[in-house]
Amino acid sequence: MLKKIFFFLCLISFSQVFSQKNLVLNPSFEEDNGKLRCYFYPKGNFPMYNWTSGSEGSIDAFSTTLSTKCIMNPLNDSFAGQKPRTGKNFVGFSNVFTESVDYREYVRGKLSEPLVVGSPYVIQFYVCLSDFSNTASNNIGLLFINDKDKTFANVDPIPLKPDVNYSGKPITEKDKWTLMSFEFVATKPNLDAFLIGNFFSTNDTNYQILTEGKPVETYLLLDDVTIYRDELVFDLPTQVCKGEIIELPSVSKTGFRGSWNAEFDTQNSKSYVFTQDKSNPKRQFKIDIGITEGLDFDLITYCQNYEFYIETKFKETSISPIVSYDWIINNTKIENKSTILKLADYQNLIKIENNINVTLTNEAGCKMSRNIIFSNRNLCKIQKEVSPNADGSNDFLDLSSFGGVDLKIYNRFGNVVYENKNYTTEWSGKLDDNTLLPVGNYMYQIQNKIGEELSGWIQLVH
Repeated sequence: MLKKIFFFLCLISFSQVFSQKNLVLNPSFEEDNGKLRCYFYPKGNFPMYNWTSGSEGSIDAFSTTLSTKCIMNPLNDSFAGQKPRTGKNFVGFSNVFTESVDYREYVRGKLSEPLVVGSPYVIQFYVCLSDFSNTASNNIGLLFINDKDKTFANVDPIPLKPDVNYSGKPITEKDKWTLMSFEFVATKPNLDAFLIGNFFSTNDTNYQILTEGKPVETYLLLDDVTIYRDELVFDLPTQVCKGEIIELPSVSKTGFRGSWNAEFDTQNSKSYVFTQDKSNPKRQFKIDIGITEGLDFDLITYCQNYEFYIETKFKETSISPIVSYDWIINNTKIENKSTILKLADYQNLIKIENNINVTLTNEAGCKMSRNIIFSNRNLCKIQKEVSPNADGSNDFLDLSSFGGVDLKIYNRFGNVVYENKNYTTEWSGKLDDNTLLPVGNYMYQIQNKIGEELSGWIQLVH
């Protein structure tokens, strides 16, 4: 449906018109098939890519690349007499012609994509009255069609109502190009082509005789056709995974530039507002992007029956079910679809120094990875002695592979000489006041993270 029609008799910058995404293919007729002619074109041989005649009436292609002696050269005074608005080419068509029939010609073009139902569009093109026209007229309209529709088999007015139409004063300007501009809202699907021309009879067209002569003819030149979606459109998700980074683009899908009120927050749900640049009044686009929780975990390690285990431990916010576990041991992917990895099952992949990674995916498609690096030395083994002589060997009681344990050490009289609720590698044969204990055997009691209790004797030597 037509919302509003506005008409400019002044020139505006072409760069402003095309600052948005133009849906018209070959909009200024610059792409041709190399078969430009000096004279008129027979039916079915129009040389401009993505353009043709919309009916049995023949339209014309003008190019400055032709000899000036050619009638299809824009500066040949016998026909057009006008330079292209941009580039080197334009087309021409008869908007009013009366002799034996009410003759009409229509220019047919294509769009790069169909119009979106309910979306507003701006339609703009430039026309100029040819030098040889003896009549000026109005009724310059555009009708959207489907590209699969056949060419109309008539030379009189097409019996359809245009979607937009200029019905003001006759266009009399021969020395410069006149901008035709319309606003339109699409109401039908699958509209990906269009016709430009006069859809009314001569009796219903306002025309002005400029010079006496027969036949009466308004011959219009056409250049720089643009159709663009006149709204802010972005291809952004409304829900993303926590920690995921997405780009807030500075240009909408429809070609409008602007800026956002904030940078994207990877941790918190937030509203984002895009404000279009150089818009009067400034237009805005608002989107709420939520952050999906439910995938937050740590990797813990522990020893059970002196075997080394790695397990994913979920935090309280992890409420979304996990659909896949992807484990990697030292750059080799393994088949293990469990929250727990028993290292003994993959001894062929284990080295002295190891890097194990796991990536979890939840139902929402969110992924999170964690990795752990550890040494295979004394893994889940308890050494027999501690010798704090700074030689780099057994200087401490190393229980790091157990993943943190509750440790107590007793002397031979049953007195506790050392204890730690989250022990890894701290004890070097000393009391809490840093006093070195005497040489001898000491008993240890260990409770690991899964509640397993271990006890035994360790020798302290100096």
